[in-house]
Amino acid sequence: MSHMEKIKQYYEANNVEGYPDYYILGWESEAAQKLRFKQLVGAIDLNDKTVLDVGCGTGNLLEYVSERFRNVNYRGIDVLPHMIKRAEEKRLNGKFECIDLFKSNPYRAKAFDVIFSSGIFNLNLGNNQLFLTEAVEIFQTLAREDISFNLLWDKSKDMDNKYFYFSPEEVFETLSNKYKKQWNISIEKGYLHNDFTVHLSKII
Repeated sequence: MSHMEKIKQYYEANNVEGYPDYYILGWESEAAQKLRFKQLVGAIDLNDKTVLDVGCGTGNLLEYVSERFRNVNYRGIDVLPHMIKRAEEKRLNGKFECIDLFKSNPYRAKAFDVIFSSGIFNLNLGNNQLFLTEAVEIFQTLAREDISFNLLWDKSKDMDNKYFYFSPEEVFETLSNKYKKQWNISIEKGYLHNDFTVHLSKII
């Protein structure tokens, strides 16, 4: 089964009419989803910023930031058409598109101030370490100021074989070895038992 088939199979099984967004996206609760968003945004000031949300799902991150910041120029992309459809139906103040950034990148270098990604590395695709390093390489070419994404933690007490769990220490070392001259790298953990967040802030 290809990576795209695995992703579609997982999320289409969750796509149940009338079920809440967090369930459709594979999160355990709305509260946990919002905690992840809080960590993703962290201390980043999104007022008047251009944002790319990679794996935007049903548009929940835009809902979150719209309540807290003004004039956010938001673009959300996802590989799953049903996610984009649900996001567009909310008529939020942003643009949603069905795009596979890792197959064909349509954006110019430094096109966005901030790049967010929540949950796209969670499913066990068989090459998650490689997927992460290739994704960050694309992210850092597109972001002018900040990159923020979350990963499942290898210290989780309720691991499931269909998911992939990362070591915060190994992720930090890998990114530092490659990007420490261009980006300040930090990791936040402890807000949930099974999750951590990686921030990259451009060194001026």
